[in-house]
Amino acid sequence: MAASIQSAIAKLKHKDIRQRRRAVRMLFDADAHESVEAFSPFLEDQDVWFRNKAIEAYRRWAPVHAPHLLEQLAERGGVDGQRCVVSVLETIQDTQLSARLSRLCLKCEDVVVVRRAVRQLITTEEVTEKELNQFQNSGDYAIRTYAATKNSDVNTLLKMLKDEHPDVRRQAATSLLVLDLDADLELKLQNALEHDDALWKLAIPIALQQSRANFVDLMTSKSMAQQRFLIQTLKEMVGEADDPRLRMLMDGDGISLVARWLVGRNDEKSDLLRNELLFDERVDSIDKSRLLERLLHRQNESSIQDLATKLIENSTDELILSAAQNLYTSSTNSET
Repeated sequence: MAASIQSAIAKLKHKDIRQRRRAVRMLFDADAHESVEAFSPFLEDQDVWFRNKAIEAYRRWAPVHAPHLLEQLAERGGVDGQRCVVSVLETIQDTQLSARLSRLCLKCEDVVVVRRAVRQLITTEEVTEKELNQFQNSGDYAIRTYAATKNSDVNTLLKMLKDEHPDVRRQAATSLLVLDLDADLELKLQNALEHDDALWKLAIPIALQQSRANFVDLMTSKSMAQQRFLIQTLKEMVGEADDPRLRMLMDGDGISLVARWLVGRNDEKSDLLRNELLFDERVDSIDKSRLLERLLHRQNESSIQDLATKLIENSTDELILSAAQNLYTSSTNSET
């Protein structure tokens, strides 16, 4: 096998194009990584098929077996070659090498190549402060977005919250939300989130997940469209009725959100919370009636009948009375 591989490598220089093509196919079929350097002359071949095969060989074998070839390829400055280099950056274990390769690609005329190079520098934390500052002020929104991912400079991130592109603003907000901010900076972030719907929708799941103190303020006093988003987010992130975040909402003018989260839940913890909300004057009659309507399938349970009876005896709101009577009547009818 070794002899046949060496023979194929030798035939890469054959005058007959058919022999050269056959040799290329044979080397790829054999996964002959030792042949990668022999593909170098094809990088400038007039035949696009050979150029593409050389790039493919570099992409497949060079990161592990001949990383120095990638450096040479990046230094050449050709777009195709630099595209090849950035496509394999994530597979290179040596972060210093990947940083050198990335920097060689920063001046490429292909914006996608530059973006990948920037992302690699930032992801591997090899980016310098000077480079990060340049990236933050780039004319390309994607590069500015990457620059916000590893940034811990609060003032810079606050400025980026006003960026013209929503992706940059979202990433800046994401970075800020994981930092420990003082009261003044927290207020600035809060104001920015409340006045930018894209940022607000990004912030809610993060604030909920981290149980941040400001999540109650972010979730209250919102429009009906925003409330639908809030309820869906609550349903996705809060699984138990005794979750302390629900109690925080109830104590912070968000009891209606909790009532709507509770609709359709039938476990023991949810029953206890439902019974509490049904007799809480802060919950409006529409939310209460909705809670009752979703109990009809449990009409034969004694606890549900006790609840309906108690509501009938203590409520004066017609909507709640109607829902409670329907629940009670349903049970009566099912027994006859």
